[in-house]
Order: sequence, then structure tokens, then C-alpha cells
Amino acid sequence: MSRVRAGTAAFVRWWVPALPRARVAWVRAAIAVMAVLDVRYFLSSTDDRAATPEFFDPVLLARWLHLPPVTATIATALLVGVHVGAVGVLVGGFRRVPALVQHAAGALLAVAYVLWVVWGMSYGYVAHDHMAITVGVVLLTTAGTARYGDGEVADAAAGWPLRMIQVLTVMTYTGSVLAKYVVSGGSLLRWATSGTLAWAFIRRPNDLNQVLVTNALVMRAAQWGALALELSAPLAFVLRGRWRALLVVGFLGFHLTTFLLLGIHFLPTVVCWSAFVPFERVPEWVRARPAGAGRLVGSTA
Repeated sequence: MSRVRAGTAAFVRWWVPALPRARVAWVRAAIAVMAVLDVRYFLSSTDDRAATPEFFDPVLLARWLHLPPVTATIATALLVGVHVGAVGVLVGGFRRVPALVQHAAGALLAVAYVLWVVWGMSYGYVAHDHMAITVGVVLLTTAGTARYGDGEVADAAAGWPLRMIQVLTVMTYTGSVLAKYVVSGGSLLRWATSGTLAWAFIRRPNDLNQVLVTNALVMRAAQWGALALELSAPLAFVLRGRWRALLVVGFLGFHLTTFLLLGIHFLPTVVCWSAFVPFERVPEWVRARPAGAGRLVGSTA
């Protein structure tokens, strides 16, 4: 019985670890900036589709919420909400700003951004790189007050939303592997040795990828490398210190490469890797750590 209890306790500690509150503040800020960039430059379909209600094909969440086709008024309101919420989240991370600012701003950002994404993906295209950020922006509102200068003070209220962002970020890559398995007829070997990457280069030609597309060996080596990297994503929960940092940098390099070769950025997912970054260790003179801040308690990530 004691083993069962110990196992249950370990399971709960993994899913709800005590993680630094400062990291919540920094991750909130990163996601807030990404949300603004997303609605302005990347996921613009919410605004663009206001004039074409006939193409509205609501995703499951939109059906649950009984959302109508988006209108110009709704799109403008959501755009304003994302901007105001993001500014409040960024400013609210400073200690002298009332906690109510970050709480209200976080809620406004979550509602406006999630609705923007749900409407944007209800017109025929669902971008899987938005999974972690869309859920994360909501869950971060449950963490309570968090400041950039909280140092290594940790608790489970901060740990749970950060852990969920970490899990959903990793699932983005494992899900991609699963998709490759399905579309290749149940054989990852078939996908890795196929002409998928060459086909993508031909569809999105640029000066760099056209140099590589004629070399079948390079093409297949790149596909094997991409598959191996995606399969390695769960190692983020096993590795520590410099090894984890190296893994995260590897994924950032992967996305930089896909951007240079294909013009695909995956920035919403890239930003969510920030949940693994120990922002709480930012030097004292940068984060202005408050006097009497406690030590890290039970951090596992």
C-alpha cells in the first residue's frame, strides 16, 4: 500500500511540480508578445474572413460555443483585447504594479486570443503549431501573481501551468511523428526515405533549397534527421542543465532551418519552449530580486 501511495505521490509531483514563479512571469510575457505578433502578422484569417461568412466551417470548440461567422466588429474587438491584454501582462510582471493589473490583463488576453484562434481556424485550415500556446495562455491565468523578480521562489500553482505548456509543446512533435506514420501507411521508414522534403522544396522554391533539392542523399538525410529530432522531444523531461539547454537549442535551430528552407516559422510553438528556460536564474541586477525571497523548493524542471 505504501508503494502505491508513493507512486501516486510521485505521479502527482511530476504533473504538478513546484516551479519558480518568476518563470511564470517571463513565460507570460513571451506568450503575450507572440500573441500580438500572431494576430497582426501570422494568423490574420480572423480579420480577413469577416467578409466571407459563407466559408465558415467551425472547429469543434467553435461549435460548442455556438460561435457565428466572425464579423469585422468582432475581429476588431478581439484585436484590441489582445493588444491591451498583452500590454497589461508585460507591465504587470513588475513588482510595483498592482497584482490586479496582471490578473485582469491575463484573463483579457486569454479570452481574446483564444477566440481569435478559434475563429481563425474555422475557415478550412487548422495550424497544429498553435496547440501549446492556445492552451497555455489560458492555464497561465491560474498561476496567480508572478513577478519577474520573484527569483527561485517556487510552488505548485506555478508548476502546473508550466508543466502543461511543456507537455503540449513536446506533444506537438510527437503528434507530428504520428501524422507521418499515418500518412505513410504505417511506416516511418517509408516516410524517411520518401520524396516529401523534395516535394516541399519544389512547392516553395528559394535560392537555398534549390541547391539541395537535386541531392537525394541530402534530402533523405534531412528527413531522417527531422524524424530523429521530433522523436527526441520527450527527452526534455529527462535531461537537465546543459543537456536540456542543448536540446532546446537544437529545436530552435531546427525551426530556423525550416524557416530558411521553406519559409515556415512555427513561432507559436517555439515561444512555448520558454517554459523549459530557467528565467528565474537571470542575474540579480537584471531581475532586481526582492529582499527576503525564499529559495527554490522542489523544482524538477
